[in-house]
Amino acid sequence: MILNGQPHCLLPICNASFRSTSQYVSTAHNVSLISSLDMRLISSFAFSQLLCFAAALNTGTILNSDIDTFIANTLAGWNSQAGVAVAVVRQDGQGGWVVETKGYGNAKRDGTRITADTLFSIGSESKLFDILATGLLISNQSLAKPISWTTKVADIIPEWELMDPIASAGSSIVDLMSHRTGMPRHDLMWGFSDTALSTIKRMKYLNPSAEFRSKFQYNNMMYTVLSYLPTAVLPYKPTFPQYVQENILEPLGMNSTTYSFEVANATGRLADAFGREGDPTTNPLLPGSVHPMPYWLQAGGKDGSTFVSGPGGVISSINDIAKWLQMLISNGVNPVTNATVIPADVLETVITGVTIYPFTEDYPEFSASTYGGGQFKSSYRGYDLIEHGGDIQGFHSAFTRFPFERAGVAILSNDDQFYIRDTIRYRIMDELFGLEPVDWNTRHQQVAVETALVLASLVNTSRPANATPPTGGFSSLVGNYSNPGYTSVELCQIVPQPSSASQACGALANTLNSSFPSHINSSIPTFAFTWDRVAAQYMKLAHFNGNVFNLTGWIGLPTGNASSPVWAYDAGLTSTNVVFGSGSKGSSGFGFVGGVWGAQDSPDPQGKTAEDQAEVWFAKVA
Repeated sequence: MILNGQPHCLLPICNASFRSTSQYVSTAHNVSLISSLDMRLISSFAFSQLLCFAAALNTGTILNSDIDTFIANTLAGWNSQAGVAVAVVRQDGQGGWVVETKGYGNAKRDGTRITADTLFSIGSESKLFDILATGLLISNQSLAKPISWTTKVADIIPEWELMDPIASAGSSIVDLMSHRTGMPRHDLMWGFSDTALSTIKRMKYLNPSAEFRSKFQYNNMMYTVLSYLPTAVLPYKPTFPQYVQENILEPLGMNSTTYSFEVANATGRLADAFGREGDPTTNPLLPGSVHPMPYWLQAGGKDGSTFVSGPGGVISSINDIAKWLQMLISNGVNPVTNATVIPADVLETVITGVTIYPFTEDYPEFSASTYGGGQFKSSYRGYDLIEHGGDIQGFHSAFTRFPFERAGVAILSNDDQFYIRDTIRYRIMDELFGLEPVDWNTRHQQVAVETALVLASLVNTSRPANATPPTGGFSSLVGNYSNPGYTSVELCQIVPQPSSASQACGALANTLNSSFPSHINSSIPTFAFTWDRVAAQYMKLAHFNGNVFNLTGWIGLPTGNASSPVWAYDAGLTSTNVVFGSGSKGSSGFGFVGGVWGAQDSPDPQGKTAEDQAEVWFAKVA
């Protein structure tokens, strides 16, 4: 999924999550929310109650013909081949519920339409399942060693360690859930074979970008750590999906919800994600090549336990999410059985602001924002809300509830363009409150075009005509490099291709030249490597000047067209450079600089050596 440099998304996963298409837009609203609009609740209870009397909920049908037309026009206006599923829930004032769910557009490449039972990846909306599961563990007084919100992670998980010794020793569950450990995202570190435990073991090698508890920095890995808690503290050592299934999904009757791609795919109801071909400068309003994409992570088997289960692993339908919203609005009670699923004090803890979202909002409809655990508190047009969002490769979601009005809105999308989600959900909120609609579609289209222009200016920065070669010459850069927090790579020279290239480098050069010719400029010295990281399969280093190279990353995905079998799904690394130079103790290597680690509002690393200045450093080993 990336704010002021990184969306809240989970990868491209922005990508998990996490794809950074809007990292060059200054306002919080214009970033790809891996989580939503992120705003702080500033209205008092009394003020909110006055608003309820001043503007009551619309008592008519919300998903009416006007909304149907609006959604259809929005999908067409953004040239979408995908669609959305929407839920609106509200109490009827007599102890019952009004529930509306509906699907719009295409679920699959064959034209199968979206219904209320179509399954979507919900991305970072999964974080609330994660932290509520943690709350259930905290509420379990039968544990041999009970835990609390302030329990130190080091006292629960022996393998836990961060590079910053203060954060390593002092981080509590609250610190992890509220994104204040000092660690940036580091979403590129995840590989397809990773587990929660392997992620935890490598975190000590990842550079922090801020002091412990000094600021909000969205971090998916911390929710991976939280997802390991059931295995760590319960005698029968359940996997995280197993624990959530037993304690949350089954009690709520969320029978279509799963963490398993295998299970979801077997139903035939899992939506295809749709992505647009081209680099981040592609104008999203223009017709272009749109492709259905394979599900981004097909690991975990029938259990679905993976490194991303906690921060972004849930697959669900809008019908199930309607049940989820009703439980949250009912303060943890299943509205059908009247049984408590989540203790009220757990819900209160995760919605209570711990960190302040550090970005200003240009639009007057929104207040500032606080973050608790997997939840932002804010307001929209004077109505207090609690929400989060999800952004993961090809899918976007947002679940919003209005606690004083006891109503909620949820949207699931299988289009990689996240503005579609936000345009539609704000229009539905306006309808819910009977407000004159804001023209969000025009606003978002303007921002999308402006963002594309900014990205184009970065991509099209010309290499100096008198560019100097790197220290030691180009050939000296070829070799093997390693970062223990990430992985090892073999850096290959692609342009010009040396006659003495290794077999692996020769194969990579052939793949890039044959499958991705538009990515290779034969007039610029170019290096590349491929690795098993989830967020980017191929990494290209095009020489700029001296020891500085421009970095481009992408994933190769099938088109289904024999004449052009693959296309490049961009990883959103437009502003990132690679710098070669010296490391510690006389070593050499290269470093990523320019936002690749996903820090938010933090200064760039400083120091005398290239390693000191790098966000992520790869030392040369051969």
